[in-house]
Amino acid sequence: MKKIIILLFICFLSGLFTGCAAKQQRKIITPAYTQVPPIKIPTSIPGSYHIIKKNETLWKISRIYGVDLNELVLFNKISNACKIEVGEKVFIPDYMRKSELNINAADKKPEFIWPCKGLIVSCFNQLKQSVKNQGIDILARPGDEIIASAGGCIIFTSENMRGYGKAIIIQHGGEFTSVYTQNEQNFVKVGDYVKQGQLIARAGATGRTSQCLVHFEIRKNNKPQNPLLYLP
Repeated sequence: MKKIIILLFICFLSGLFTGCAAKQQRKIITPAYTQVPPIKIPTSIPGSYHIIKKNETLWKISRIYGVDLNELVLFNKISNACKIEVGEKVFIPDYMRKSELNINAADKKPEFIWPCKGLIVSCFNQLKQSVKNQGIDILARPGDEIIASAGGCIIFTSENMRGYGKAIIIQHGGEFTSVYTQNEQNFVKVGDYVKQGQLIARAGATGRTSQCLVHFEIRKNNKPQNPLLYLP
């Protein structure tokens, strides 16, 4: 009789622990459901894509659509605006557009062309003799031709501009000027009107340089711009 009571007691305890374990197991595997917040879908910005063609610059594209050049670069997150390639897409948001120009008319030729051919040895904003370069320096050979990057009126020439040697500045309309310095010889004078591509000087090593260089700047409202944004 005592053995039967002990066996019944053991069975009772066994059932009790099994039930607790099952409850604990159910508690662990039962998911705690929570309400998932709705996903926020960003509103699309109206606009259109421009596919870059040969000899196009961001400056030219900004002129076509009447948008600010710097805003265009920032919006498209362009890390190196100087190295855009044919076939790349640039998004033009509608809200940026102030006006839309005639694309065919703007495609006839770039607003600026290279003043000479050569390797760039110092870029815009690069430190040059502890001072930020306000343009670009193009390696040239003595006597190489320097041409007007765009048509305009000669508003300044110098035979010995401090630090820059022989220099020329051309006014292009109301906003832009272009600067050419360290020339060996100047062929224009103040008041002359020059056409795009016209010979204005020859390359040399005047001013603070030991190399034959063409120092070239583009300025908008007298503020230095990165020439590589404007050149084809």
